[in-house]
Amino acid sequence: MQQAMSTKAFDDCSYGTVIRLEDIMSHHPMSNIEHIVQDLHDILKSYYQVTWKRAVDIVCIQAAQHHLISGPGTPLKLFSPAFVSVMTSEQLQEIAGEDPSQIRKRKLLQKEIEDLEKGKKILI
Repeated sequence: MQQAMSTKAFDDCSYGTVIRLEDIMSHHPMSNIEHIVQDLHDILKSYYQVTWKRAVDIVCIQAAQHHLISGPGTPLKLFSPAFVSVMTSEQLQEIAGEDPSQIRKRKLLQKEIEDLEKGKKILI
């Protein structure tokens, strides 16, 4: 053990030759109880980290759900059937309508289908 420690020793100007405590602990064999304690500590630390992340996620989800979906002043309360029924078609299109690029793409595809059907009729 002394030979293994001599490779970790270094000279400190004020104290002479010293060895870091971490280096000594890494070469010190642990007893069975120390191994069990270390294993339990590692397991509990891992469990704590996972549980902490999940708890933070749950708090964020509950806050978002309360403020956006189910709370007393949520924006979704505005969209009652009575409110939506008095909206004009332009307003409904603006709120819940399809993206203009998708509309253009669908029109182009419909025109292409029509052209192909016309070509098919000509060939038959």
